[in-house]
Amino acid sequence: MTNKLSSLEASRRENHFKRIIRYRSIFGWVFSGVGFVLFIVGLKNLQNPLVLINGLLFFGYGLFMVWQTKKAKEKMDANL
Repeated sequence: MTNKLSSLEASRRENHFKRIIRYRSIFGWVFSGVGFVLFIVGLKNLQNPLVLINGLLFFGYGLFMVWQTKKAKEKMDANL
C-alpha cells in the first residue's frame, strides 16, 4: 500500500509546518532575551551562580532554536 498524500493534505501539512517554524523562531528569540536578562542578573548577583548558568543555557538554547528555524526555512525554500 502506498502512502501518497492528496494535494490538499500536503498543503495543509506544509502550512502547519510553516506555522510551527514561525512560532519556534519567535520563542527562540524570547528564550534568548530571557537568558540574556538572567545572565545580567547573575553577573550583578554573583552569590547565586545558578542564575548565571541558567541565563547562559537559556540564551544558548534560544539561539539554537533560531538557528534550527533558519535551517528549516532554507530547506523548504530550496524544495520549492
